[in-house]
Amino acid sequence: MYIIIAGAGTVGFHIASLLAQEKHEVTIIEQSEEVIENVRRQLDIRTIVGNAASPSIMREAETKRADLIIAVTDSDETNIITCFIAKGLGAQMTIARVRHLEYSGYFIGAASSPSAPRKVIRPKSFGVDLFINPAIEAAREITNILSGFYSTPIANLASGLIQIREFRTEKETTIDQPIAKIAFPKPCVVVALLRSEGIIIPRADEIIKPDDRVYLLARRESMDELGTLFAKPHRPAKSVVILGGGCVGSLVAEELKGRRLRVKIIEKNLRRCQEIAAKLPGATVVQGDGTDRDFLIEQGVPTADAFVAATESDELNILSGLLAKNLGVSRNLALVNRPANIPLAETVGIDVAASAPLLAAHRIAHFALHGGAISVALLGGEQIQAIEFVTSPTASIVRQKLTEVGLPQEVLAGAITHESTITIPPDDSLIQAGDHIIIISPLSAIPAVEKLFM
Repeated sequence: MYIIIAGAGTVGFHIASLLAQEKHEVTIIEQSEEVIENVRRQLDIRTIVGNAASPSIMREAETKRADLIIAVTDSDETNIITCFIAKGLGAQMTIARVRHLEYSGYFIGAASSPSAPRKVIRPKSFGVDLFINPAIEAAREITNILSGFYSTPIANLASGLIQIREFRTEKETTIDQPIAKIAFPKPCVVVALLRSEGIIIPRADEIIKPDDRVYLLARRESMDELGTLFAKPHRPAKSVVILGGGCVGSLVAEELKGRRLRVKIIEKNLRRCQEIAAKLPGATVVQGDGTDRDFLIEQGVPTADAFVAATESDELNILSGLLAKNLGVSRNLALVNRPANIPLAETVGIDVAASAPLLAAHRIAHFALHGGAISVALLGGEQIQAIEFVTSPTASIVRQKLTEVGLPQEVLAGAITHESTITIPPDDSLIQAGDHIIIISPLSAIPAVEKLFM
């Protein structure tokens, strides 16, 4: 695919690096020469210095032959205009990263009279096929984690019927054991192991080590039981304290209130407190300092099931999350805007460090896959992907067994769904057109895998 990325900030650079590893043809447009020079030093892709909202710059980038335009500059309006121009020049698909919540869905226009119907303006009217809002992605990730028994990320595949979940190895019963000898209570596949030296796709004789992060693929309903082999489960959160009443914090609070959880928001700005209280009448909103130990105790933080730090400061989020953990909160989640701070946050004791820019980048990267791929999950250090392919009727693997199709040696097949039947791990039955097959692969092997499904 030929993909143009407008904006080389955290999201744009991350997407470009992923796509370049997958051998896509990528052009990145950025106004800052300093930022472009940083891209050139690290990535072997075409770069253009200029404003992506300029028709002449978009023509220079050969937009008319682009399969996908990804507009992720710091300006919502620039991203929308870029997509509008790109569509006019012939681009196939466009994605705009937006931060303003009103840009994330449909627009309801004014009616010509009180009795006349109101006009619905859809994103495609602006030339945008898809809006991605980092705050919405982060809020969705946080609420999904809080709804389960484990404080670890989840990836949904096969319309949510299959999940991949990360578990920390906390129980001695599985440590120092080969994967093949672990008595799993439900069908599953260990699709990856994340260690200090990196992430690997393990074989059956791989031994689980202390502090490994294990990625399991299984049916959604089996995941909680499987997790007990590795980690101590928590009850799903019933009461949550959220530090920070910004966009992410208020979205998380709104979603949790909809799930009938008790929610308390701590916000430093009095005016913002009043705005949140008016918008969320069922939530408790207090003004205060999230680093004040006595104040947190006074607000009942030690008795909460979970603490979410969602201010705009990475340092404040990490510090307050650690303070909440010290006070006895069993689950703490911190919003981290700079991806480089994620390892630091997790090393010092944050259960989950969620990065809104990275989550948005992952969501956008899904749309750059081809060859029949319909969903994808980036695992661990992001050098490995789990991809759900739909087998084309003309694919070379139709009427063959998975063991015979010539998957690269470093690639693992995790599951196959035929109509309503899910098989984990895949058996030796013949592959049919329309089958969904979940493949776990290093980025470098994905182009070879894609060809098998075309």
